[in-house]
Amino acid sequence: MKKFLTTVVALALALPVMANNILNNDDVRQALYGALKQAEPALRSANFGKATIAILPMKAGHSILAGRLKNMITSAGFVCVEGKEDPMWDEILKEIAWDERKDDILDPATVVKFGKLKAANILMQCSIRVIDPSPTRVYAEIELHATDIATKQHIWGGSFAYRFYIGKDVQGEVRLDANLLNLLQKGFDDAKNSMRSAPYAGKLENIKTVTVVPLTGDINGFLTQMATGMLTQTDFHPQNPRIPSMTQIRATARDGLLRSDAVFYGSVRDLRVTTPEESQVGKKIQISYNVSVNIQLAIEDVKNGNILWSKTVILDDTITSEREMTPEERKVYVDGKVDGIRDEIAEDFADNWKSYVKLAGIIIGAIILLIAAVIGIKAFVSYNNVR
Repeated sequence: MKKFLTTVVALALALPVMANNILNNDDVRQALYGALKQAEPALRSANFGKATIAILPMKAGHSILAGRLKNMITSAGFVCVEGKEDPMWDEILKEIAWDERKDDILDPATVVKFGKLKAANILMQCSIRVIDPSPTRVYAEIELHATDIATKQHIWGGSFAYRFYIGKDVQGEVRLDANLLNLLQKGFDDAKNSMRSAPYAGKLENIKTVTVVPLTGDINGFLTQMATGMLTQTDFHPQNPRIPSMTQIRATARDGLLRSDAVFYGSVRDLRVTTPEESQVGKKIQISYNVSVNIQLAIEDVKNGNILWSKTVILDDTITSEREMTPEERKVYVDGKVDGIRDEIAEDFADNWKSYVKLAGIIIGAIILLIAAVIGIKAFVSYNNVR
């Protein structure tokens, strides 16, 4: 038991160090900066007016985003103040245990304590939710939330994600053509069948209404629509309250304002294709590219937070298609064929010229003999006729 406790304590002490190490990776930083950049359009449209904004302290290592977030707030036309310059700042933070907030939306009782601040009107929270590295990409997900100190209300927020791809031959923002859509549809059909399978059917039998949270990392919302369409083919009744993040959903449920039995959410961790390669097959051009998809999905019970179902849609396939040659490609193809035949004849003659010379000699000799024979026959016939 003592050895077990020692191991647990060692791991607990090592986790912050591991987190800091991964945040020092340049690819991870680029993914985080990209996720923060995704929040910029939404921040510019926030209705903060002339209210002053203070950024809450972040967890150890997460502060690499603090400077960029401050610049983003001021670039959006808002006023960002340094909360730590307020004489009450440190005193307030001492009153709040860090694990009390857990990076979630501040509850009204906690916001009351910040009411002592003189310079700040709005508290801005920034937290890193997910860092998922792989050999080909880094997926990062962050959340931003703003709380009005005076009203104690959450007034703005969302979840923002970015996939930073490491390879040069990878396209990260994928155009969903017919082939890829068919592949994705197969993945969602597998997810739907998984809900009906023995391990999950019993857990989901009492669920009727499901709140759909937009999939993080879904750039144009199309995959969220596909997921919603999948749910409509089950016994669930999907609802769309237009709440953009799980943190806000949980805060709404905490306040007893969420009118559903469960929440459906997830993230698009990977959606990429390699640069298409073209090859000539007969008189047509064949196009091929590799597709990689990783979409994590889950259904969570609103009452107790239990995960009732989860599924990771993983697709890795090569898609091929054909097209006709353009007039220019056809000309190059024909010219290449003619040149190829000429080259083959020249190479064959160079390799077998002695045989060809011998054959030519035989043919010429045969022709001479044939001519001589004909002349001889004609002479013989003429001689006999004269006699």
